[in-house]
Amino acid sequence: MEIVLVRHGQPDWEPGGLAVDDPELTAFGHAQARRTADALAGERFDGVYVSPLRRAVETMAPIAEKLGVEPRVESWLAELRLPRMEGSTAEEVQHFFAAARARELEHWWDGLPGGESFRHFTERVSGGIESLLVGDHALGVHEDGGHRLWRLPDAAARLLIVAHEGTNAVILSHLLGVDPVPWAWMRFSADWTGITRLRAVPVASGAVWVLEGFNRVHHLDGLEDPRSR
Repeated sequence: MEIVLVRHGQPDWEPGGLAVDDPELTAFGHAQARRTADALAGERFDGVYVSPLRRAVETMAPIAEKLGVEPRVESWLAELRLPRMEGSTAEEVQHFFAAARARELEHWWDGLPGGESFRHFTERVSGGIESLLVGDHALGVHEDGGHRLWRLPDAAARLLIVAHEGTNAVILSHLLGVDPVPWAWMRFSADWTGITRLRAVPVASGAVWVLEGFNRVHHLDGLEDPRSR
């Protein structure tokens, strides 16, 4: 069984100099999404899932069209919920995040002031991926020698998920058995439309997830962001 994780394309966080809470993709982000669609065009997927946030939905659109599938929107795939910043200036946003990063580490589990706690975010995403695998794709989980192993169904499925840096990082941490931390998005930081692949391999009485490829971006070779010129 395989899971392919894709981060969304470049979002337009501050169109006209003012922040938006649910941004669209930039023109460059749409180009990244089209390149990603081309990169995945020859693959078969038994389940295709997307975050409800606009930047993920717009990234999925050309991929779904290329694959000829209808993606399923899953609310638990949404990124860590931030406090409302709509209409803030770029300087105000930068100051907010700088102050949040400077807090004592013990407060990081609280998330950003006014937003979702990272503890809740971790539970939301971990529970979501477990429910998807067990409830929709007939996997099981059991303990063997103190280790958590997966039971795979007879038919090996391939899943595609288009979501966010933080969401995908928590999925990776959970499936790879890595202890959760409130900086998971930094530990598994991915580029826009970076492609990550997980594969289940047999171990003793079950199977474990292994990282087959992380943050692959070769499909973006030669693509230049006009705003970086």
